[in-house]
Amino acid sequence: MKNKLKAVLYLRLSDEDQHKLTKNELSESIKNQELMLREYAQKENFVIVGIYSDEDWSGSDETRPMFNKMISECEKGNVDVVLCKTQARFARDAELIEKYVHNKFHEWGVRFKTVVDQIDNAKRETKKTSQILGLTDEWILEDTSLNIRETLKSKRAAGKCTSSFTVYGYLKDPENKNHLIPDSASAINVKRIYNEYMKGYGLNKIASGLNKDQILSPLEYKIANGSKLKIPLLKKYFTYDYITTSGTYIINVHYINNTKQILKNIVSFNYISTDIKSFNHQYDITLKRYSSNRTKIYYSEKENLDIKQFNVDDFILIKENDLIPKTATCIATFTKVLDRTHIIDYELEINLKENKQHIKYYFISKGYADKTNNDLIFIYNIRRKMKWSEQTIKKILKDEVYIGNMIQFKTTTISYKNHTIIKNDENNRIRKNNTHEALINPILWKNVQIRLKEKTRSLKSGNIHPFTNKVYCMNCQKIFSKCGKNNKNGYGYLCCKDKKENWANCNNKKWLKEEELHNLVLEKINNLINRFYDSTILSKLYDKDIKQNIFDDNINALKNEELKITNNLQNKNIYFQKLYEDHLSGLLKEKEFLILMNQYKDDYELLENRLKIVKKEIITTNLKKENLKLKNNIFKKEYYLSKINIEIINEFIDKVIVGTYNKENNTRDIKIIWNFTI
Repeated sequence: MKNKLKAVLYLRLSDEDQHKLTKNELSESIKNQELMLREYAQKENFVIVGIYSDEDWSGSDETRPMFNKMISECEKGNVDVVLCKTQARFARDAELIEKYVHNKFHEWGVRFKTVVDQIDNAKRETKKTSQILGLTDEWILEDTSLNIRETLKSKRAAGKCTSSFTVYGYLKDPENKNHLIPDSASAINVKRIYNEYMKGYGLNKIASGLNKDQILSPLEYKIANGSKLKIPLLKKYFTYDYITTSGTYIINVHYINNTKQILKNIVSFNYISTDIKSFNHQYDITLKRYSSNRTKIYYSEKENLDIKQFNVDDFILIKENDLIPKTATCIATFTKVLDRTHIIDYELEINLKENKQHIKYYFISKGYADKTNNDLIFIYNIRRKMKWSEQTIKKILKDEVYIGNMIQFKTTTISYKNHTIIKNDENNRIRKNNTHEALINPILWKNVQIRLKEKTRSLKSGNIHPFTNKVYCMNCQKIFSKCGKNNKNGYGYLCCKDKKENWANCNNKKWLKEEELHNLVLEKINNLINRFYDSTILSKLYDKDIKQNIFDDNINALKNEELKITNNLQNKNIYFQKLYEDHLSGLLKEKEFLILMNQYKDDYELLENRLKIVKKEIITTNLKKENLKLKNNIFKKEYYLSKINIEIINEFIDKVIVGTYNKENNTRDIKIIWNFTI
């Protein structure tokens, strides 16, 4: 009897289809593809040995995960026939069609057949049809890509959010998918990051605190909320076949009942070890989640268990977030009944603390069900769990989205076929301000940007020194940095950075006690606060409010003048252009033209000079307004300070300048430059 040909079914739902079909239609599309191919395989007397399905993937994308698994099986010689509904479901790329359908599949002895357009690479007469379809499919994809790019460009210019995934801290508005609204669950963490940074926490300390509190990183938060985010840049080190390096890993295991029958009493045994008979105990393992109450998950402490003789009495039930004890020898799942297309799905978290020998730890899974001849194939995926890092914290601190501004088109891909991500320069990015609700106060955001531009190093505690980048030498203008050991009260010393060059450029060699500087600054700030709340000063607060309104009136008047001058200059340019044309045509004599041209130049120069003055006055008036507002805001927050920290120093002080120590009278000049005029 002739052996049946081994066939695999390849199904694909493109990302383009997502915009055309409802959720129910999307689900039915995949099911209908499978049903059609199953009927065709039965008619041709093929035995189905695998079903591979890629959802939300473009036909031009060569990195499709299930597509590549299918290709791998073909290369190994495990497949005789690849079945697809149409050639476009296999690929919308002429190069891929040529590479596999007309070359590699012939080399591997694989037949490629489609049901609808009846392509068969075993029949020479269909080759030209296949090649023409490959080209037309690619042209359609290219046109679609260009149209989508233009549509996205216009939406971005209007301030509409066009990204597939929202930035951490926001959700897409259910009533308008192009508008962002705060996500209360993650927005609180964004505010925490900004507040801790301004309190003097270093980037690493903020990240460590979030990880310690088991707050999911932005990527993990997306995945936990059902996102199908694809990260091409991470694919080389994001997923694993085995674990060798220390860290935290997520293992997702699932089984889909693609058989025609209802399966009963399904059991799977799972091991994480170099040996399938027992666990290796160099790591911690936690059950993070499982899909439904149909499936129960257990662990056992017994050896040599038989999957076909599963006895629940040999196992102990595990609940979500349970840490599985070191004594475990096996993890098992048990599902009483599984209908067709229903899924067993669960997730384990592995924490490998160290592995100096670089031993390879494999995840081994095998399944079995009553009245089945073959073992069930449980598919698993190992990936590294992404944690909070300094880079993630810094990215959040620098993002203008948190003050309500939308900056899009930061990155792009080379083409619809080449998905390599490249960064766009500032000029090509699309900006629109005030497009959504801000999470962070703009003044706080600006202060954070100032701090980020300064080169700061965290202390051993993880905090940033309160006087970091604030204290400078009066002689050589170099910064004063920390030197010497701390005393019992936690204070150390500061000295001019020229010390590292053996005082080659500066003679300000005497160190400054941190405690003395702290006390001096504290005294000066409290003196300012006392002056602010003096009765004679308080009586003038009303006058300051009047001044605030005067500033606004002056700025509006200056801006109106700026607009008039700009329009006048444009009119002057138009006038001179007509003047020049009349001169060329002979309507205006040379002498008359020169007189009018010189008059034009004089007028134009006067207007330009006035425009420069107006612009400068606008900046100056704005600074005065902000200075008054800043001063009022700062002083109204404080009545008396018992100590100072980095937040207070940043609010009050621009810099502290330290002069040379005078041995004769045991003094040195210390000058404080405030953030406002006194």
